[in-house]
Amino acid sequence: MSASPGYRFLGKQTRVGTLEGEAWSGVLKTRKGRSWAVTGMGESRGEIYSQWDHLSNSGSWAGDPLRAWQKSALSAWEAKNRIGVVEAVTGTGKSLVGTAAIHSVLELGGVAIVIVPSRALTAQWAGNLQRDLPQAKVGLISDGTRDDFTKCNVIVTTVQSAHRAPLKGRSLTLVVADEVHRYGSPAFSKALASGYSWRLGLTGTYERVNDDGIETRLNPYFSGTVYEYSYGEALADDVVAPFHLAFVGVELDEGERSTYDEAEERCRESSDLLRRRYSYPMEWRDFFARVTANSKEGYGDEESILCGAYIAGFSKKKQVLAQSGAKAAVSEALGETLAQKSGTLVFTETKVSAVGHAFRISKNASVWPLDGDSSAEERQEKLRAFERGSLNVICAPRILDEGIDIPEAEVALIVAASQSRRQMIQRMGRVIRKKADGRAAKVMIYFVTGSSEDPTLGGHEAFLEEIIPHARNTVTFHDEQKSEISDWLMNA
Repeated sequence: MSASPGYRFLGKQTRVGTLEGEAWSGVLKTRKGRSWAVTGMGESRGEIYSQWDHLSNSGSWAGDPLRAWQKSALSAWEAKNRIGVVEAVTGTGKSLVGTAAIHSVLELGGVAIVIVPSRALTAQWAGNLQRDLPQAKVGLISDGTRDDFTKCNVIVTTVQSAHRAPLKGRSLTLVVADEVHRYGSPAFSKALASGYSWRLGLTGTYERVNDDGIETRLNPYFSGTVYEYSYGEALADDVVAPFHLAFVGVELDEGERSTYDEAEERCRESSDLLRRRYSYPMEWRDFFARVTANSKEGYGDEESILCGAYIAGFSKKKQVLAQSGAKAAVSEALGETLAQKSGTLVFTETKVSAVGHAFRISKNASVWPLDGDSSAEERQEKLRAFERGSLNVICAPRILDEGIDIPEAEVALIVAASQSRRQMIQRMGRVIRKKADGRAAKVMIYFVTGSSEDPTLGGHEAFLEEIIPHARNTVTFHDEQKSEISDWLMNA
């Protein structure tokens, strides 16, 4: 909305103004390019403001006051007809954006559906909504419970339930899709019913590695991203903790190297033939998406066999890198140091690796491995122990990557690389939540030299481009420098 007769914009962020005349609505742009939706009546001169500025004054809101970025995100979403994706780095409070949006639809007499990727998150969302919106009537579709809108005005459901039987809303229905990047598959996208008039997607990183689900399914439904909030912005706004970054390079032993090289050769040969004979794309993401799709066909023709060979080789390489003995030896050597830190999360790619690192660390620190087979009771018990400090370290393959609220942690050990920039950023986000005493976080990334994980060979490239400029310092160690690595963890 540009300035015109009757409008006067004030303030360095152009957030207030005056108006005379008829009823009006529009969008103001801040000096950072952020959008604010504005509405009002012009019978008398008054301030232009967003409804989100005064949310905390509402008697039906018991949540934390919204941060400036959260108000900006909501206003940008509001300005796009309340349809869009908010992408905000993990640890900055994006779920509160969803809660505020739910508050707004309930105030108008509508209903809300929250879609989450796991049963653990249904309980977490339901509990947070009951705490922050005490007048909301929250129901669940999970673990045999199937509530509906006859008695509830907010329902939290897993995507696994929602895609099989999408919930019928009312004339005004908001869908909040938490971890929205997860719903770009042909099956899960069926959970996103066309009848939901308000649509809000939440994600730490809006990307999918193995297919084109963002472009073909999610963007048509959500009309793309309406707001992005990066680590750099969050750091400048004092929303997240600063961090130190270290890389630890290790060598494979003779047997591991032989297995890795054989798998690498299998991938190279099959990918060359697929590109030469079947015109597979050069860009890796598109190539891998096509390989994954065709390897599942199982027709037994040459193309399917080559795709299967590539997937087998790729999986074997990941297994070797994830379960490297040298990486486990580094974790064991750091155990005594980790026992003195206020919470360490060890991110692995496999259950075997999580158990292996936990066993090695347990010689000098209290530790527990968690995975998808852990019961909800066990997970909650261990997270409470972690919060109290009676448990020093949690090792987990992927289960801690998304969504689940984690108590304050100081150190992240990322044992195995991921092809997904999103996954790496989410893992880092688990330790950059602000600490009560202002301490910096420490992020350590293990890599096998000469492999696809090696930063000097392009490993983690997209992820590193985003975080290295913001690290307080960046150092690289070899696994033989165990005492130096311990000193860095203690003193950086």
